[in-house]
Amino acid sequence: MHTLYFILALIAYYTLHSLLAANGVKAALTKIVSPRYYRLLFNVVAVGLFAAIFTLYFLVEKTALWTPNLILPYPGAFLALAGISWIVRAMKRYNLDEFMGLEQLRTDQKPQHNKLIIRGLNGRVRHPLYFGTLLVVIGILLIFPTDAMFAFALISTIYLVIGSRLEEEKLVTEFGEAYRRYQRDVPMLLPFRVKKPRWF
Repeated sequence: MHTLYFILALIAYYTLHSLLAANGVKAALTKIVSPRYYRLLFNVVAVGLFAAIFTLYFLVEKTALWTPNLILPYPGAFLALAGISWIVRAMKRYNLDEFMGLEQLRTDQKPQHNKLIIRGLNGRVRHPLYFGTLLVVIGILLIFPTDAMFAFALISTIYLVIGSRLEEEKLVTEFGEAYRRYQRDVPMLLPFRVKKPRWF
């Protein structure tokens, strides 16, 4: 099976994921599906389709990007483990029941976000989960340097950048000027700021 099928499936997955998370689509679908089930079903569909993408990766014909060596897998494993550790730490600031949709299922109420979380890892980067995911993706690419994995890393990175911007539009609507200040004070995706060069 050609790698192109994997690339198209991955693009379709991320597009569908973004559409289902959009407020307009969510409002339309919750007229059909009860809001109490929406988040849980969203996660089930996301995990199920990602499992299909993961399976497809192993079915396509892959080409090595470079000759395998004994060095790169070590920094790759380090980055992947660092990303997983970062994600685990970041998740401690979130309500896991709400994240998975269990709280909505139990209470039949839309979660109320009255407070903007800017402490912990959220004080270093506005989207710590996305940053951790980037580390994992780059690490896996170094461990498995194939054309299909490069496509996965590239498309996933583009999606994370676009997804974070789409998410910020909703957060600005929800928190207003407080989130705009947060945007000015804390980097979006990387936990450091690159200083613009001064030209004399």
